[in-house]
Amino acid sequence: MNYFMIETLGDTNDSSLCLLDSEPEGMGLESYYLSVGKKAAPFFPTDARLHMSEAYPGIQTGSLIGNFKRFLIVDSKTREIFARRCSGMEVEYLPFTLYNHKGRIHSRDYGFINPIGAFDCLDFQESQIEYLGQDIVRIEERVLDPRKLKHAPDLFRIDRDTQRYVVSERLVDALEASDPTNILVTELAQSGHL
Repeated sequence: MNYFMIETLGDTNDSSLCLLDSEPEGMGLESYYLSVGKKAAPFFPTDARLHMSEAYPGIQTGSLIGNFKRFLIVDSKTREIFARRCSGMEVEYLPFTLYNHKGRIHSRDYGFINPIGAFDCLDFQESQIEYLGQDIVRIEERVLDPRKLKHAPDLFRIDRDTQRYVVSERLVDALEASDPTNILVTELAQSGHL
């Protein structure tokens, strides 16, 4: 099976699209949990709000809202597709209200998808990884190990690269059937298939 990485920035070539650079108001440093797969629900405000940025004037919202924080933000229709394909997995679905540039409510139809934990899937020999001692500094090219993918879920974060979201071909097919907007995926290479 093929696997794909979701681009959380969305389509940056379309300036009409909303592009966020903030975290949920009142969440503080714990908002980082939403981008790395730690449980964020205990810190998530009951009336969570995100504001569009003056630096990015686009106002159109698609199936996915692009953002610089590496959050996975989708509309309710897309969230339902994820929830169906990811039943049995530990995933947080956290809704919020989106406010426009004038401080008015733009939408209540969006939420974060936060898959908890990460999945060991990389072929460390084939991937292009920059190390500092034993620590990974940067991954230039991710190559998956097909032996590790035998029990892979339909949505997961890459172990040791947790700000990246990977979806299965099954999930991509389900998303494509809904005719989504602003969801861009890139197929990940697998060792032995280079």
